[in-house]
Amino acid sequence: MLTATYSIVAISAEQNNARKILAKLQQSISAIWKNLQEIDFASVESAVHKLTQFDQFFRSRKVERYVIPAIRNATREVDSLLAELESLSAFCLRILQSLPQQVRHVLDQGVMKRKELRRAMELYCSNLLLRLAKEEEELLPLVHRVLSGDEIFELAAKFLSDDSKKHEERQSAMPPLQLT
Repeated sequence: MLTATYSIVAISAEQNNARKILAKLQQSISAIWKNLQEIDFASVESAVHKLTQFDQFFRSRKVERYVIPAIRNATREVDSLLAELESLSAFCLRILQSLPQQVRHVLDQGVMKRKELRRAMELYCSNLLLRLAKEEEELLPLVHRVLSGDEIFELAAKFLSDDSKKHEERQSAMPPLQLT
């Protein structure tokens, strides 16, 4: 029971974290594009970089790495949902991959390309929000229905192992304490 609870709490925390980061990115994108005539290209490039970093985080979540494969292995009844989630991710990745080229076009072609770039950045964010909503409303409720207690325990063990590795990485990245 504790492992099931831990799994739910870990996934929930990760989903909330993703939503918070994405909301901050959306605010940042909106701030950049307040005036299409006077945008700071360094800010645009920074936003694209932040979206890329977020995408790496998003693709390394526990839901992606552990929950979806476990559900896929347990049942075929959710194949269409998983295909839809994968389609949203693929669409977002294509948008993300096109952004650096769009930034270069903006430098050459002015306001119309700026609008397209802004729309692409906003579309990336809105599609990931849609994916998060589908995960929370449709995918995650399936965990207890399609996975056995042992499989949920296995997920929790993987989550704990993941968390332990991240904690160790943070500890080793910290500078040694100087006591002089």
